[in-house]
Amino acid sequence: MATQLAIHNRLGSFSDRWIKYCSEHKIDYKIVNCYDSNIIRQLENVDGLLWHWAHFDYNAQIVARQIIASIENMGIKIFPNIFTCWHYDDKVGQKYLLESIGAPLVPSYVFFDKEEAMEWIDVTEFPKVFKLRSGAGSQNVRLIKTKKEAKKLCRKSFGKGFNPISDYFNDAKTKIRKIKDVGQLLNKLKRMPKTVLNASRQSHLFPKQSGYIYFQDFMPDNKFDTRITIIGDRAFGFIRKTRPNDFRASGSGDIIYDLDRIDRRCIEKAFSTVKKMKTQSLAFDFVFDKDNDPKIVEISYCYQNRAVHDCPGYWDHKLNWHEGHIWPEDAILEDLLKEISL
Repeated sequence: MATQLAIHNRLGSFSDRWIKYCSEHKIDYKIVNCYDSNIIRQLENVDGLLWHWAHFDYNAQIVARQIIASIENMGIKIFPNIFTCWHYDDKVGQKYLLESIGAPLVPSYVFFDKEEAMEWIDVTEFPKVFKLRSGAGSQNVRLIKTKKEAKKLCRKSFGKGFNPISDYFNDAKTKIRKIKDVGQLLNKLKRMPKTVLNASRQSHLFPKQSGYIYFQDFMPDNKFDTRITIIGDRAFGFIRKTRPNDFRASGSGDIIYDLDRIDRRCIEKAFSTVKKMKTQSLAFDFVFDKDNDPKIVEISYCYQNRAVHDCPGYWDHKLNWHEGHIWPEDAILEDLLKEISL
């Protein structure tokens, strides 16, 4: 009996490539909306589901994890499975998960009591990196240099809180710097009114981030981070230079594909962590501590497909090199088909 897949179609997501791949390879599929009330009934006769849900989708944040766990309970293979995505866009959840498996996480601290947090601030050393539990591309990430700054943030964290959705014009310098030609500029200007409107709507939907405060140790003297993306038995790697006069590399768009600059320990640690977590695919951001040991800053099942595709090849778990460009969506789909066949 032929395999049938279901694909949740979201324009601009991995579903664009999944639909194209299935059409070209004569793979039976149907388009579904995972937010339909009767989605469980719609999936009764399918073998697998592909759903690239995003952190900025309010509906997904409410119910994606619950729907995915329910679908897996039906015996349907799905990407992402619950092991792959339950911790997505949740830095606090990632802290506990990575600590539980002994992964080399940058030392991280979370407090749910204001007085306890204030006492810790009094005795800890600065600078520290303050983060909200959600947000991507270095949104909601700040370098806190003094106890005074930290206490001010603490009062806000346990007071009116923070808006998790950054203003569209936040980080404008980086956005402008990433524009490569007039065509891109015109497209961005054309999309701006709709983008600003959507951002405004989202800001009203997402609840304020409050009732906790989260810090990470600051790892100085890192001029770049190392992004390792694992898909099955493939590790794709590149480095991202930090932004000008900034400690953050995420969202900089300044990517270098130089195999000699990829520390193989990052690849080994990424494969080891994925195996313990039982994830299908995961992107890791690594920096180096004062002893030059690689440390994980964050993880995410979502990433830029073009950045991974432009890698000249990948390593397998034995660190054998395989030459050639691969779309991550294709690798994910092929792995899911193999999982179904087994």
